Amino acid sequence: MLHVHREIVKGVYYIGVDDNYTELFENLWELPFGVSYNSYLIVDEKVVLIETVKNIFTNEWLDNIREIIDPSKIDYIILNHMEPDHTGALPRIAEIARNATILLSPRAVQMQESLYDVPLPMKPVADLEELSIGKWTLKFVHVPFVHWPETMMTYLVEEEILFSCDAFGSYGSLNGKHFDDEINMELIEKESKRYLSTIITTYFKFVQRAIKKTIDLGIACKVIAPSHGPIYRKNPMWVIEHYDNWSSPELEKYVTIVYGSMYGHTLKLSHLLKKELIELGVEVKIHNISYSSIGQVITDAVKAGVIVIAVPTYDAHPFPLIWNFVSEMDTKRFTPRPAALMATYGWMGGAVKNLKEAIVEKCKFELLEPIVRVRARPTEEDVKSYKELARVIAEKVK
Repeated sequence: MLHVHREIVKGVYYIGVDDNYTELFENLWELPFGVSYNSYLIVDEKVVLIETVKNIFTNEWLDNIREIIDPSKIDYIILNHMEPDHTGALPRIAEIARNATILLSPRAVQMQESLYDVPLPMKPVADLEELSIGKWTLKFVHVPFVHWPETMMTYLVEEEILFSCDAFGSYGSLNGKHFDDEINMELIEKESKRYLSTIITTYFKFVQRAIKKTIDLGIACKVIAPSHGPIYRKNPMWVIEHYDNWSSPELEKYVTIVYGSMYGHTLKLSHLLKKELIELGVEVKIHNISYSSIGQVITDAVKAGVIVIAVPTYDAHPFPLIWNFVSEMDTKRFTPRPAALMATYGWMGGAVKNLKEAIVEKCKFELLEPIVRVRARPTEEDVKSYKELARVIAEKVK
């Protein structure tokens, strides 16, 4: 038999699955390297299952459990988070483990009833409540909005293993390399930052609170076992420190230019600004909204000291993909910061008014002057305008 479970410590097992088939996480975010759905099994006097997997992988996941124990012997099913990529196999395991009790946060009870309503008893656990399962003790730590309101983490006290749910997660399949000392950490750094930026940007302040809470509680972590991505046993502080940095409200000293272009005029204007900024000693990241992954655009923009929006007018409105990106900045509650606006038009403007309102009134950004407006291709006067804007941006960033 092919053994795909992994032992973390004796009696504690990884039993998750890889998803190399789904192209878009949440049908939004690209998965060029796949994603893992991590589930864990603790075998003590009581048998504890921590989370399940996406429903289409139920049979594979059950085989992983059967390599260790008869799944009908499971005593507790812990649901750290109710999102279906964590709980999709719950109906099937509820049919098998008929004597199990579901442990979940109070806020998760109604969600379980709405999503599945499986015929197992539910025991809501209080924040910091402990449960003895034999030689080991479990502690439940509520971390609301990391990233749904019912989310919690489960801590195996004696072994100092934190089952951290979506906190400290990453995109990317594991492909048999489940631990941080086995995997390409350069790739994980990129994919965990992109995961955090696309999935949890709206809740950055709650990530900060969760990190502070675990530190204040004195929770020592020999192992961090998230719900997606590798298990950190070599250096658990690596992912904590990176998440702390990425979710902090402090911005970084670079500029992100996001532009749309139909006939090349806004493209040219954007790259002229990029060239000018580089000559002024400013680091620049630039994206054509029509071709860049929106997840990567968000990742490169979320910590940018200044964001530049360059947009053509489309039927007297902003280019639709740019408008969607600005809406994402609002939805994801980007930290307020300076922003610059450049717009091109052919026969009639209209993009600037709507974008200005969105950037200033919704996102609460500081809109820098001058706003560059160009009719078709840049004139000599337009060149002066974008060069002045570059100077203003450089001063803000530095």
